[in-house]
Amino acid sequence: MSTLQCLRKGGIIDKEGSNQDGKSVLVIGASGGCGIAGLQLCKAVGVSRIVAICSGKNSQLVRSMGANEVIDYTKESELASFFAENAGKFDCVFDVASHSGGGEDYWDTSVALLKRDENNKLLGHFTALNGPATKFVRKFFGCQKRNLSVMMVDSNTADLEQVLSLLDRTGARPLMNTMPFDEKGVVEAFKLLKSRRVKGKIVFEIAK
Repeated sequence: MSTLQCLRKGGIIDKEGSNQDGKSVLVIGASGGCGIAGLQLCKAVGVSRIVAICSGKNSQLVRSMGANEVIDYTKESELASFFAENAGKFDCVFDVASHSGGGEDYWDTSVALLKRDENNKLLGHFTALNGPATKFVRKFFGCQKRNLSVMMVDSNTADLEQVLSLLDRTGARPLMNTMPFDEKGVVEAFKLLKSRRVKGKIVFEIAK
C-alpha cells in the first residue's frame, strides 16, 4: 500500500489502474520490499520504462520483477553518467533508499530527472518513504514543495484490494523472507534487517 500510494501520488497509478504506456519511472532502492513492489506495480500498469537503482548483484532479481534497465549504485561513474544523461526524462521517481539508514540522499539529485514543461515547471513527481526531519515537518504542516512528496501510508481496504488486483494481472507476488516467530528467528531477522541487504520483505510466521 505504501508503494501504491507513492505511485498514485506520482501520477502513475489511478483508481482504475489504467494503462501507462509511454510513462517512465525510476525506482531507487529497487531490491528491497517496497522497491520490488514498485517494479511489480509499474509492470502491472504497463509503464514503458522502468529503471531500477540497486546493487549490481541484484540486477537479475530486479529485472525478473519488472525493471527493463538497471543502474548499479556501487559504480560511481555509472551512477553519475545516468543522472547526467537523463535530466528531464522521468514522469516519476520513487525513492525508498534515501535516509533509510545507510547515508543515501537522492532527493536533490533526483529533481533534475523529472520532466518539465516549456516554462521549466515541474511535471514529473518525486515521491519518497523517508527523508530528513525538515521534509516531515513540511508534510505535517501541509507545505511540501510542489511535486516533491514524502509519504506515509494510509492503511485502507480499497488500496489493499487494488494491490492484489494489479498483481493478479501479471501473476506477481511479494518476495518474502519468512522467519519463525521465536527467539532465534527474531534475532536472525533483525540481523538481516540491520544488514540492509534484505531482498524483499521480512515476514514472521506465527503458529496457530
